[in-house]
Parts: sequence; C-alpha cells; structure tokens
Amino acid sequence: MPHRLALAATLAGSLLFALSSAPARADSDDYSHCNVPLSDWKPRAAVEEALQAKGWTVQSIRSDDGCYKVKVTTETGEKRRMKLNPETLEPVDEAD
Repeated sequence: MPHRLALAATLAGSLLFALSSAPARADSDDYSHCNVPLSDWKPRAAVEEALQAKGWTVQSIRSDDGCYKVKVTTETGEKRRMKLNPETLEPVDEAD
C-alpha cells in the first residue's frame, strides 16, 4: 500500500511538473493585431478600392476574427485569400 501511494504521488508530481513547465500554447492564428474598434474600421468600399488598385478582382469581403477576410484573384489569375487589418488595410495573414 505505501508503495502505491508513493507511485501515485510521483506520477502526480511528474504530471504537475510537465504541465507547469510546458510553454503556453497560443493559437497559431493570433489576430490581436486586428483588435480595432469598429468605429476605426475602414468601410468595405475602401477595402475593395484598395484591392482593385493593385489590379486584383475581389471575390468576397467579410469580417472574421476582428479582421477583414478577403478572397481575390490577382492580375495574373492567381487566387489568394488573406486577412487585412480593418484600420490600415495591411495584410496580417495570408493563406493559399
């Protein structure tokens, strides 16, 4: 019986150590850079205008995780998806 208690205590201590020493895991999609008050968001028309100025055709614009999420086709026909900061309209994440 004392052997089992010692084993349980050792296992519990090892688990506690492993959990406390593990680095904090953040989601791979950190959108804190899109933490912009709604009053500071540029309108969707400005997003479309900025993308068209690059020669891109806008397929869709929506909000997602506090960012604008856009799907575009580039002037070379490449399809791209990206997230834009709603205040600066700078890309913050891009996925193919």
